Amino acid sequence: MVNIMFNLDDCIAFITCKSAKDLADCLEKRLNHYNITRSQWIALYYIRNNNMITQKQLADKMSLKEPSVVRLLDKMEVLGWVNRISSTDDKRIKFLALTESGQKIEAAMLDVAEKFKSDVLNGISHEYLDKFKLTLSKMLSNIESDNK
Repeated sequence: MVNIMFNLDDCIAFITCKSAKDLADCLEKRLNHYNITRSQWIALYYIRNNNMITQKQLADKMSLKEPSVVRLLDKMEVLGWVNRISSTDDKRIKFLALTESGQKIEAAMLDVAEKFKSDVLNGISHEYLDKFKLTLSKMLSNIESDNK
């Protein structure tokens, strides 16, 4: 019987985690050139694309804990990019809206994100990308059923 050793460098979970980190770091570097963080841009994106999103919903979309999103929004509010609007039904619930300045920043960063996406996907066919997404989806489905 051959003893096959586990190889972390060949582990798909390790490879995807490292790849995701490297991609996120690269996007962060590009955005930093415009004095905005990746987290700030992601927040602006979700606020623009989800009318009347709450702080909790934003935290869920960004896979962050609510206190982290509150700190992020505090900074963005000081920068004049975001307004918090208290719910008329429950003052604890805060809806989020982009200011005019926030809308301009978000729109400008879309060009940066599109260029980043184009650079990353250069030479990769739609068919290959679709297979990759399907494979990741199946892997996530496998672990979801494993966690039940």
